[in-house]
Amino acid sequence: MASPRKLWLDWERGLAVLFMVEVHTLDAWLAPGTGRGTLHDSLNMIGGFAAPSFLFMAGLSQVLGDAALARRGMLPSERRRKSLSRAVWLLGVAYAFRFAEYLLGGMFRVAGGWQDILRVDILNVIALTLVVSAFLVADLPSWLHLAVVAFAAAAIVFATPLVAGWHHAPSRVLDYLFASYPRANFYLFNWAAFLFAGSAVGRLVTDRNRPALLLALAAALFTAGWVGDRLPPFYPYQDFWHTSPSWFAMRLGVVVGLTALLQVVPIPADRGLSWLRTIGRHSLLGYLASIELTYGRVTAPLHRALSLGMVLAAILAMIALTWGLSVAADSLMLRRRPPASPAGAGGAPSPGH
Repeated sequence: MASPRKLWLDWERGLAVLFMVEVHTLDAWLAPGTGRGTLHDSLNMIGGFAAPSFLFMAGLSQVLGDAALARRGMLPSERRRKSLSRAVWLLGVAYAFRFAEYLLGGMFRVAGGWQDILRVDILNVIALTLVVSAFLVADLPSWLHLAVVAFAAAAIVFATPLVAGWHHAPSRVLDYLFASYPRANFYLFNWAAFLFAGSAVGRLVTDRNRPALLLALAAALFTAGWVGDRLPPFYPYQDFWHTSPSWFAMRLGVVVGLTALLQVVPIPADRGLSWLRTIGRHSLLGYLASIELTYGRVTAPLHRALSLGMVLAAILAMIALTWGLSVAADSLMLRRRPPASPAGAGGAPSPGH
């Protein structure tokens, strides 16, 4: 069983997977012009917290993982190497997944379809930002790391409208900074700021949970965003849903607030939430499955074909399927795990969480 200190993190990952499954199913299968209204808008809003949550938790988890390795006496250079290896591996997964989609989706039959492999998506953004933060987490003192990543998050947020308004020739490299679909689903400005914000919060909760502090921070962020949105536009190019600092502050406030609330959930609640923790432990599997099973060819007859009521039932079915895949992954990992060393045989202790 995971250590009590980390249960809230797995619960939060699990919730992010649920948000993601919900919004992907809604977007892929709801028939055009049907089910519009308060319920539809609410589902879209809830699903919109999946990506900020994943980015935020990637930064937070990197800090907690680095702190665990530091407590075991690992040198900063080795900790940095591990973080960089993880980030490069994730970037490889991002391009491998896009290549698999290119083959499975039949894009090789379309002229120029290979360019879809180069589309920037959330895994690309997480991977590249983790590369940068790996140096900050491992090599800087705690207080300096906190200051640098907080500043980096703010700088990215306030520079986003300027970057978005920069007119330049098409470039697959510059797509990473800011680009619209189909060249990019996500981009570094301003999505990378969620990861740096998570890194800052991770530094705050490395030694212990701080729900009161996080709730105060969440309230301040949301209030600042709400007030800022009511001020006259500061930038020539400012789109609330894509580039506005107010949008970022309000979204981050909700994510930080959710983190705080989950930290005060009593440990015995895991009896009823263990299924959510299982999904959270396999969030990458959930991401890959939710993309392929909602937008992929295997469910083509359902694409843009269901009523809202049928989509709600489909969301529940997709959640159950995601849980089943996570349980299967757990079982596979358990079978592949080497047997524990007998007591007194000098075996190395299991890594801490």
